Amino acid sequence: MALPVSIDTMKSTINRRGGLARGNRFAVYISHPSKSINSLLGYNPATLLSNLISGDGVNIADFIQDPRDMFLLCQTATMPGKRILTQEAMHNHHMSKKPYSAATDEVTMSFLLTNDYYIKKYFDMWQEMIIDTSGKHYKAFYKQDYCTDIIIQQLSSSNDVIPGYTIKLENAYPITVSGIELSEGSDGIMSLDITFEYDNFKSIGLIDGFEDVANKMLQIGANTLDQFKRII
Repeated sequence: MALPVSIDTMKSTINRRGGLARGNRFAVYISHPSKSINSLLGYNPATLLSNLISGDGVNIADFIQDPRDMFLLCQTATMPGKRILTQEAMHNHHMSKKPYSAATDEVTMSFLLTNDYYIKKYFDMWQEMIIDTSGKHYKAFYKQDYCTDIIIQQLSSSNDVIPGYTIKLENAYPITVSGIELSEGSDGIMSLDITFEYDNFKSIGLIDGFEDVANKMLQIGANTLDQFKRII
């Protein structure tokens, strides 16, 4: 039987811990893998310019982003879980589960689709940096060239600046870009689901979280400026 607790005691506990967490208050920060972008920008300038104009092949413009685009267009994001892997073992004639490793969940995010299909083009191009599907042999590239860190924050319900919980996905990359269903009878808002794989995730503290977000915003801005200079 649970101990009798008054509503005032519960309210006091909730208020003391900053209020109840709300699922619609979150932030996502994604930066593109700059090493792959730099290698793509090494293509022949004439070919690159032609592709940019025609929209065929590698289109660097689709990978240049405002730091706020992903933040604003992201509708849903999943905080990953972690499970301990166990193996049954016999000890003193009793069967028990012994832990031997840990596994993390894939992370899925949903993004709003705009009329220019920016999000779709962005992740299509990112996947081309992982496996080149334009040729016959589906060449795989080096992992260090297509991975980046992703930050997911649960924002406090009482403060727009201070996050309640922040995690970093280390060396993340998109493994699944969902299909898009078109229907003559549908006039609703369209979205795109992206599934990410990563090496590991870790919880980061308040100061580290601010530093990571600031560094990521500066990194996106610097990469974007560098790409414009190279294209020009």
